[in-house]
Amino acid sequence: MIAEDFEIIKEVFEIVEAGIVQGYDAFHYHVEVGKSHMETELCVEKNGLESWSAEADFDDSKVYFLVERLRANAIKRGELWKSFVLSYREGEQVRTKFNY
Repeated sequence: MIAEDFEIIKEVFEIVEAGIVQGYDAFHYHVEVGKSHMETELCVEKNGLESWSAEADFDDSKVYFLVERLRANAIKRGELWKSFVLSYREGEQVRTKFNY
């Protein structure tokens, strides 16, 4: 991953993290990219319980345009990923796993 990609992932993380309304101990944000659309899922863990319907308040369109930039950068390098998962547990490192 190049430096620009790192900054894009950081922006996506900041948007999602700030938008989790009830707080969290950990979360996973799954992004799947199609030709002209994006599907996302957010799973929030709090007090040992996972919730796939946790309240979140952030602008999906901002995330969409960031993901489009990230995808365009990857395509230029010949990396044809289809989705990725952004994971974070409080106090630990942010992890990103791309699925090809």
